[in-house]
Amino acid sequence: MASPHLLRPFTSRQLSLVEGDGRVMAFGVLGGRYAGSTVQVHAPTLALRVTQLPASISTVVFFDDPMPDGATVATIDDMLAEYEHIETDVLVQHVAATEAVKRVEDGFVREGIDRSRLVALRCPEVMDRALLTRAIETIGEHTWVNPTALMAGIGARLALFGNRSLTPIER
Repeated sequence: MASPHLLRPFTSRQLSLVEGDGRVMAFGVLGGRYAGSTVQVHAPTLALRVTQLPASISTVVFFDDPMPDGATVATIDDMLAEYEHIETDVLVQHVAATEAVKRVEDGFVREGIDRSRLVALRCPEVMDRALLTRAIETIGEHTWVNPTALMAGIGARLALFGNRSLTPIER
């Protein structure tokens, strides 16, 4: 059974976003932070909410807070402005990777991985609604999913917010 309380929808008008012209739906993910740096969304609820969106919604945003503060709303607005002017399917915030990354084989740590070219993805996550709908079809038996990971799984183009080169993320 899908709980209606795990994804709180906000229209772009409710958030007073200048960008998006009413074509944006933002989802506050309740309890989304517990699983790591990006949100984990209840898969059945995500599928239900996306199918319930009005046809006019072309862009979906996820952020990890039940009620966005002014700084989050401003960040989403800036991301939407950038998203409208670049060729990408997903735009995500990022920070430099600071955690140790290791290559493990047969249960043993074999080597450390150079982190200089790695980033950790953060919310908000801005994405194309039509491709998200297609990505949801690949959920399978998963109970919790990250929307950006779903999009990457179907080959969507990902870009990092604030990355002036806007080079797609290497897979």
